[in-house]
Amino acid sequence: MSERATITRVEQREIPVIRQADVVVVGGGPGGLGAAVGAARQGAHTLLVERYGCLGGMATVGLVNPFMHNHIDGRRLDSGVHQDWCHKMEEMGGLLPDGVTFNAEIAKLAAEQLCLEAGVDLLYHAFFGTAVMDGRCIDALVFATKSGPVGVRGYVYVDATGDGDVAARAGCPFEYGRPEDGLCQPMTTCFDMGGVDLSRLPDGAEINRLFLQAKADGRLSCPRENCLWFRTTQPDRIHFNTTRIVRHHATDVESLSAAEREGRRQVIEYLDWLRSDVPGFENAYLLALAQHVGVRESRRILGEKYLTRAEAEAFAKFPDGICRCRYPIDIHSPTGGGTELVVFPPGEWYEIPYGCIVPLGVDNLLVGGRPISVDHAVHASMRVMPPACTVGQAAGVAAAMACARGVKPRDLDGVEVKQALVEQGVWLISGEEQVGPGGGMSDHSHS
Repeated sequence: MSERATITRVEQREIPVIRQADVVVVGGGPGGLGAAVGAARQGAHTLLVERYGCLGGMATVGLVNPFMHNHIDGRRLDSGVHQDWCHKMEEMGGLLPDGVTFNAEIAKLAAEQLCLEAGVDLLYHAFFGTAVMDGRCIDALVFATKSGPVGVRGYVYVDATGDGDVAARAGCPFEYGRPEDGLCQPMTTCFDMGGVDLSRLPDGAEINRLFLQAKADGRLSCPRENCLWFRTTQPDRIHFNTTRIVRHHATDVESLSAAEREGRRQVIEYLDWLRSDVPGFENAYLLALAQHVGVRESRRILGEKYLTRAEAEAFAKFPDGICRCRYPIDIHSPTGGGTELVVFPPGEWYEIPYGCIVPLGVDNLLVGGRPISVDHAVHASMRVMPPACTVGQAAGVAAAMACARGVKPRDLDGVEVKQALVEQGVWLISGEEQVGPGGGMSDHSHS
């Protein structure tokens, strides 16, 4: 990187604090949605701050679809806010009977309605910039907005940025990428094709054969070993999660910009290949392109507990387990082709203990979503959207409990946090049924 000049700040301005709340959640993706609704349902005045003009994060602006399965015997392990979000989409006609394939536009509406019904205060178009510290506590957060820089203040904060931005800028220690070289799993620019004649669509094996032939001919440069695609909620629409962008960093603005360009370059190649080589795509067209490149991995904020691959593969359970996960260890090669997939046996899962969401170094912060205190391999399992939403819900519930009791989040008993999650309908106890947030039985029916 070339040497650059620096800017000396010569003008000091007071930054107005425009919102205050008990719990401030930064980031409105699946983790932030879980955190905000969880905190509000726990009785806290909750503010959710989002950089875009809608909620959903990778599910909406990232166009990542469908939700990956995190089920046992057809029952959702993520039976709290994530399940409620799915039910809301289903009511609005935006979820298929499989319970995982959704309409991204409906997902935006459903997420916002879920927040409003819970009493969450929403602030859109606010990009996180700086944490103002008072010793080991965050005093306020500063956001860039159309109004200029503004401040937001809370009692407890939840970092649901996906990349651990708040925690990192507040001084929390973190890991980045895999241990041997710091490289992260590749990014992906998702896109949807419309006008596909499904009656002529080949099976997956034939599409992969055509894909590999085009790579051998030099017409496709994507380093993936196969073509990854999914059916959607519309009969003539196919979703592609198949570009592979390696050796870029989601927390470096220049690298992230280059990743966006590389993803779209690969999309253009795919468009030409699909129309020319794959039956059923002759008259297809680009229907949707992700507004933000899909990020699998960046920072992992170190916490009071650090969950390892050995523990996950031993199906570790904890008295204060705040999330159950059985999605495979799914490591897309950080350098090119290849994917490591470690599938858990039927009926088994591991648990994420409360300490994994309590960061070191800052006393009034919790982490919701994927960038929690786990190693590279465990992150490759729990990073997908359903468990990320449940991890966020745990952070929101704990934040609300800390506010109500006037204590630091690390001083809470994680077993009590788990019990509060159970009371909100999260499936964390043994037995066929448990009481949901409305007093009835939780629905685990979607597969």
